[in-house]
Amino acid sequence: SSSSSSSSSSSSSSLQHSTTTTRPSSSFSLLQMVSTTSSSSSQLSPSQIEKQIVQLGRRGKTDQALEVYRSIVGTPTLRQWNSAMDACARARPTRFDTCFELFHQGIHLHHLHPNEYSFGALLSACSRARRADFAIQVLHDMKNKYKVEPNAVVYSSAISACARSDPPHVQMALQLLQEAEHINVVGYNAALSACARAGEWQSAIQLLENMTSPNSLVVPDQVTYGTILAACESSQQWQLVLTYAEEMQSRHLQLDGMSLTSCLKACQQLGFAQKALEYLEQMKHLSPEQQERMTQGRHYKGARPVLQGPDSVAYRLAISACARGGAWQDGILLLREMPCPDVVAYTAAITGCEYAGEWKRAFELLEQMRTSSVQPNQVTMAAVIGACAVASMNLVKSGQEDAANVPKQKALQLLDVMKKDASDVVDPNIVVYNAAIRACGEALDLSSALNLLQEIKQAQLEPTVVTFGSLMTACERVGNLDAASQVFKQMRNAGMEANEIVYGAAISTCRKAGDAERTLLLLRKMIRQELSPNVATFNTVLVAQMEGRHLDKALLVYKWMKSKDYNNIRPNRQTYNILIRGLAANKEPNKAEILIRNMQADGFIPDVDLFTATVTSYEKTRQPLRALGLMESMQKDGYDFYDIQVLDRAFKKAVTLVNVVGRGLSTREQEETVGDNLSFEGDDETVFMRKRVA
Repeated sequence: SSSSSSSSSSSSSSLQHSTTTTRPSSSFSLLQMVSTTSSSSSQLSPSQIEKQIVQLGRRGKTDQALEVYRSIVGTPTLRQWNSAMDACARARPTRFDTCFELFHQGIHLHHLHPNEYSFGALLSACSRARRADFAIQVLHDMKNKYKVEPNAVVYSSAISACARSDPPHVQMALQLLQEAEHINVVGYNAALSACARAGEWQSAIQLLENMTSPNSLVVPDQVTYGTILAACESSQQWQLVLTYAEEMQSRHLQLDGMSLTSCLKACQQLGFAQKALEYLEQMKHLSPEQQERMTQGRHYKGARPVLQGPDSVAYRLAISACARGGAWQDGILLLREMPCPDVVAYTAAITGCEYAGEWKRAFELLEQMRTSSVQPNQVTMAAVIGACAVASMNLVKSGQEDAANVPKQKALQLLDVMKKDASDVVDPNIVVYNAAIRACGEALDLSSALNLLQEIKQAQLEPTVVTFGSLMTACERVGNLDAASQVFKQMRNAGMEANEIVYGAAISTCRKAGDAERTLLLLRKMIRQELSPNVATFNTVLVAQMEGRHLDKALLVYKWMKSKDYNNIRPNRQTYNILIRGLAANKEPNKAEILIRNMQADGFIPDVDLFTATVTSYEKTRQPLRALGLMESMQKDGYDFYDIQVLDRAFKKAVTLVNVVGRGLSTREQEETVGDNLSFEGDDETVFMRKRVA
């Protein structure tokens, strides 16, 4: 921001030589150095004094720079004045008040007329002091009071002050950017920083698009993209972090340590294991020179120290990304590669084993922690027990119910070890108990799950909604309605309201127990309590109604899903599969066909078996014309019924029946009949829905 003199010749004055090349002895104090500098300043030319102030200011020796300035006999030059203010602006912390005092002294005492460098120093002080209010006033006075036209550097400093203030003044920064003529990338980067700090990632991206437009004269640099990545990261726009990282590399701009860390964070959140491994590999090959951010050919000040290869944070993120992405083996390899892995890294690797149900590997890692003197915490223990729960679930699904007891027993044994008053083992908290309840539930051991609730109370821990959700899931796994009722009662006694997860598990419990009516009652209760059942919950109720042959109630639930009064849910492909198959199986092909049309209108292409089931149902109910019409309509979805053996046979039978029986009701008459049956009007349940919304 301040002006500086040209490079000096090798033959400097004796004072300059003594202050720049002669090493003072250990007894030569700072006070003596300042005294020597001050007493000799009269022997220097104005340009030499200016250069001395500049050098001291840039080295952070602000007091000495000010001492030289104040020792000037008579009126300082404009360049000396600017250099002294610039030294104050560069100080750490910034000499904000001193900088403005010097400015006012120069104006009123020495009658100096400020130029763009004078205001550049003031605005630099405002930026580093995070004083956007002063920066805006300085800019106003510069243009209106002192009639000095701001240049790009001045505007950049003012924008930087807006970005660094707390809170950042985003709109003012953008306004200044628009006002400035011929603003360079530094000004754009300052405005981007304001957007990033305020969490306005959309505005940051818009600025980048302006910079990369065909008519733009500003070329985004490494700092530009680094700031964009930071803006997207702080706003949790993880996919955009990766998108702009790829764009940055396509412009041949190097991802530095900070940018790669942002990418690893995005991969961790998205579960992109392979990409995380690629970014970690890039980090391993970075040199310190490649990580120094440059803007306009200068180093970017204020950046964190460069990474000497991946740090512990990078390894933790990569291991966690592998865990979430199903690459638990790669996570363990990274753990072995990581220098001095800590509890967070071990827990991330064990979490990968949890997701995969690799309970034996989870216990192996727990043992490695013990031998490496790394103390596991409750999160670690919960992940190990969670691995046992997933393993039991997988074994039950594969029909190995007896084998599912093995990981469950290991989980309960680990819990018993934690309950002992051992100094080297953490006490179980509610998170650990919740994981243990889940392990029992997945192993179909409802009794042990309920016993753990009593242990929680005895340990004077507070059960959470997750506790009761896990208990309700344990009830659901075995279809025990009485136990589910007890869980609801326990929740009421604890003064806790059931959430969507608890209700969803309870509804599934009722379906497994064959109580279709109760599934509908619980769904109604959720709606009355203004909860938001998801489509899976609705589909479970539909399955229960179809299994109980309550077709009208199934269609009622479908109407709720389609109602404009309840627009936070919409039928999915599974919804239509349940309804169409159920209606066709119960000899309601007319309604099944209407739902096929609705399914197509909602953007789904019906599977061929839905057409087959409906055509077969038409055949059984002796409606050959409708069967033929439906088969012909299949061609719109790319099916050729001649190639499907079942439909080809049905087609031949339908043709024969048409010739014998005749047409019967017209297609339009049948559609109107079905349409009346599927109407949203005139039933008590629709009235109930609308009253609830009102």
